[in-house]
Amino acid sequence: MNRPSRWEREAARATSEVARRAIWRLDVLEWVIIVAAAGLVIAGGALVALLISDPSGLGFRATWVGTSLLLLVVPGAIMLPRMRKDERMGEVGTGGLREGDDG
Repeated sequence: MNRPSRWEREAARATSEVARRAIWRLDVLEWVIIVAAAGLVIAGGALVALLISDPSGLGFRATWVGTSLLLLVVPGAIMLPRMRKDERMGEVGTGGLREGDDG
């Protein structure tokens, strides 16, 4: 087996650097999306609490916390089983192999 040439080593190093930057950017984007979703949950919970608290006689803060949690937990509880089912279906459909696996 031949040793990689200088050009191949430099190309591999450059590719590694580009991949590292792309991964870092995706990590930052993931955190931005998470923070934005949390902000929307809090704002939506405040809006729902504002609409509910006066007619029901419940306190605004307690209603706000409850509705914010509901807006966060209910969609998550709906999506988790679906995601797990999709993961299982993907593994069964490919014979247990995932993208990038040799086999």
